[in-house]
Amino acid sequence: MQFLAALLAANAVLHALVIIRYGLADKANVPFLVFTFVNAVLAIAVFLQLPYAVWATLLLSVFGLIGLTVTFNKPQREKTIDYVIWIADLLVVIGAAYLLFFR
Repeated sequence: MQFLAALLAANAVLHALVIIRYGLADKANVPFLVFTFVNAVLAIAVFLQLPYAVWATLLLSVFGLIGLTVTFNKPQREKTIDYVIWIADLLVVIGAAYLLFFR
């Protein structure tokens, strides 16, 4: 559980880096701001082992992963951080699925 919480916290930091680096002038960056807070709240919930926190993590991370994949080429900027976020989201989904179904 602590590893998943650490992944979520790192993911929140990565999302915040996009906002810090590119700002909110481009409306395509607004979801990064939303997922900064979502991942931070999920990290705290998973760390505290709140009921259904891992389920919420799995669902919201899958939603974010799909959203990032669909809109990947929309912002016209350098996308290295986006690639790292995509990998981090995938690791969070795998970690949450492991905790829910294989543990």
